[in-house]
Amino acid sequence: MTSIHSRSRHRGAGLTAVLALAATAVVVSPAPAQAALGDLFCPDSNGYVVFQPPLQSGVTSTVTAHVSTNNPTPCHSPNGSHPELDWYDEAVNGTATVSGVVDGGGICNLLFTLTGTGSLTWSDGTTSDDEITLQTDPAKPQTLGGSATITRGTLQGDTVTIVEGVVTTNADCATAGLSRLDFHQASNTFS
Repeated sequence: MTSIHSRSRHRGAGLTAVLALAATAVVVSPAPAQAALGDLFCPDSNGYVVFQPPLQSGVTSTVTAHVSTNNPTPCHSPNGSHPELDWYDEAVNGTATVSGVVDGGGICNLLFTLTGTGSLTWSDGTTSDDEITLQTDPAKPQTLGGSATITRGTLQGDTVTIVEGVVTTNADCATAGLSRLDFHQASNTFS
C-alpha cells in the first residue's frame, strides 16, 4: 500500500520537474529577427538612356530608355517566391534635370536626376509597371543609382534598388551635352 507521504513526494517531484521546465522555457530567448530575403535579384542588367535634347546645365531633357536582364546571368528569387522570373525587358519614358555641374567629375560633368515610368515584360510573359528615379551621387559623381516602385502587375508593391555598374556616355558629351548613356553589369534587387 502506498502511503500518503510517498504520493506527495511523487507529486512534489513531478511538480518540481514541470516548474523547472516552465522556468527554462521562460529564460530561453527567441532567435534574433532576420531581414527578409528579396523577392528577386537580377545581377546583370544592361541598357541605355537617350536624352533629347542632350542634357546640359539649364536644360530639361525628355528621356527614353531600355533595360534588359536577358543575358547569361539570370535573375533569381532569394526567398523562393518567384522562381519563374529569369529576366525582364523594360522600356522607360521620363525627364532628366540637372541639379549641378562638377568640373572634372560627374557624368559629363553633370549631377542630374531622371524620373519616369516604365513597362516591364517578364520571361514568363507577365508584365509590370513602375515609377523610377535615377540620380548621380554627389559623393561618387561617376556613378548612377536609384530606386523604383512596382505600381502594377507582377511584383506589385515591391521596391527596386538599382545599383549601376559600368557607365559610358557619348564621346562628345563634355561639349555637346549628354545625349546617350549606356550601362552594363548593373544589379537590381526587388523586395
